[in-house]
Amino acid sequence: MNPFPPLYHAHHANYSEDLPFYLELARRYGGPILELGCGTGRVLHALQNSGYTMIGFDVDLNMLRYLRGRATAKVFCADMISFGLSPVFRLALLPCNTYSTFAPPQRLALLRSVWRSLQNGGAFVTSFPNPALLQTLPAKVETELEEVFLHPSTQNPVQVFTTWQRREAWFEVQWSYDQLFPNGEVERFVYRQVYALADLDLFVREIESCGFIIRATYGSFDKKPLISHSPSVIMVTEKIDEKA
Repeated sequence: MNPFPPLYHAHHANYSEDLPFYLELARRYGGPILELGCGTGRVLHALQNSGYTMIGFDVDLNMLRYLRGRATAKVFCADMISFGLSPVFRLALLPCNTYSTFAPPQRLALLRSVWRSLQNGGAFVTSFPNPALLQTLPAKVETELEEVFLHPSTQNPVQVFTTWQRREAWFEVQWSYDQLFPNGEVERFVYRQVYALADLDLFVREIESCGFIIRATYGSFDKKPLISHSPSVIMVTEKIDEKA
């Protein structure tokens, strides 16, 4: 079994700051709801357990296997850049800071795929780290202890160390998961992710060029206004097809 999905899930399982926000959107737009990059199902299961019809997909089959091992869910393996679904969804979510990990051509392809999957009047909602904030952070940070949790299978302590480096156009983060065994051995798993440092105006132009109307932009999941030091950029957009 791939060691990463249980580590990822345990690392993020207690994070719930965004769930009331997504539940409010679900109440506003209704279902069915599509989650892009559903991972191990933290968001998907919260909405599904609240009675909404959920469909999720992820390109990582190991993550989906772990999700299915925890609970029943309608999920499938697909690339969010080029998926093809009928326009049946009232709401499409791309949570968990995934959107800005793609290059501009990939983001445009993703947006076009989402547009085709939504009913007219449906919403696409995404979040990503605030590029303006990332630009103010130190250019490089050495390893810092972020969190300690118990491994869900072995109950051994797992230390999560974080380091990052800012480049000209990307912000790269590395998480190191160290599982500590009773005999003193350490098993490490490393996960890396990069986030685009483009100006917010570029993301706005891309979204609008694909036909979406931006209804709201927030800097946090409690709907605080977006300012330069906001932790996140959260966009609520709608598909308004006047030809429909």
